[in-house]
Amino acid sequence: MTEENNKIQLKPYDYKTGALDNDGVVVQKIYTKAEGFIIYRTNSAIRLDVDDDHPEMKTYMANHFKIGVDLARIYSWLPENLSWAEPINKQIARAMTTNVMGNYGEAKKMLDHAEERIIKLKIIQGRIQYTLSAFLVVFIISIFALFLSSSSAAFLSKVMLCGALGGVLSIAVGYNSLAIDIDANWKTNSLIGGSRIVIAVIASLFSYFAIQSGVAFSFVRESESSNGIFLIAMIAGFAEMLVPNMMNNLARENPTTENEQPKA
Repeated sequence: MTEENNKIQLKPYDYKTGALDNDGVVVQKIYTKAEGFIIYRTNSAIRLDVDDDHPEMKTYMANHFKIGVDLARIYSWLPENLSWAEPINKQIARAMTTNVMGNYGEAKKMLDHAEERIIKLKIIQGRIQYTLSAFLVVFIISIFALFLSSSSAAFLSKVMLCGALGGVLSIAVGYNSLAIDIDANWKTNSLIGGSRIVIAVIASLFSYFAIQSGVAFSFVRESESSNGIFLIAMIAGFAEMLVPNMMNNLARENPTTENEQPKA
C-alpha cells in the first residue's frame, strides 16, 4: 500500500490549529468544530470538511453547495493572504456554519453583508494606494526642483511642481469620489494615481508655454512677477478641463473649412 492509502483521514474533532488538514495544508484558525463537520481557515481559503461517516453528511454537503456561487465571488475579491481580512473571514465562516445547519436565508444575508464589507475595504485600499503613489511622484518632482541649479531648468521644475501640487489638491478634494476598480491590484492603482500627477504636470507645462507664446493668459506674461505663472500652473494641474478648454478656444480662433482654397 502507498503512503497516501496509509494516511489516516482526520475527523472534525481531530483538527488542531497549526497542524495539517487532510490535504496537507496548515490549519491557521478554526471557526466551527462540530460532530459532523468543521469550518477552518488556511492562509488562502476558508474550508468546510465533513465527516464522511456522519449520517447527515449528504445534507451538509447539499446545503453547502447552495452558497457555492456566492462563496466563489467573495473568494475572488479576498486578498491572497486571508490573515489581512480576519473580521470578514469570521463573518464568512459564521455564514457557512449557518448554511450547513440548514438556514440558507440567514446565511445569504450574512454573505451579502460580507460582500459589501469586502467592496468597501477594496475601495479604501485602492484609494490609499492611488493617493500614496501620487504623493510619491510629487515628492520626486520636488527633489528635482530642489537640486536643479540652472535658472531656466529650475524655473520649469517649479512650474512642474506647481502643476503636481494642483493635481494632488484635486485628488484630495475628490478623494471620496475616486473611482476604484475592486479587481485591480495595488500596482494598477499606484500606476493610475501616479499617471494622474504626470498628466497634471503636462497640463502645467502646456499652460506655461501658452503664457510665454501669448496664446493665453497674456496678462500674466505682462506682469513682472512670476507668481502668476505658478498660479496658472497649479490651476492647470488642479482643473482637469482647463487645458482642453484652452485648446478648444484656440481651435475656434483659427477656423478652417474644407472648401478654403489658396488665393492665386
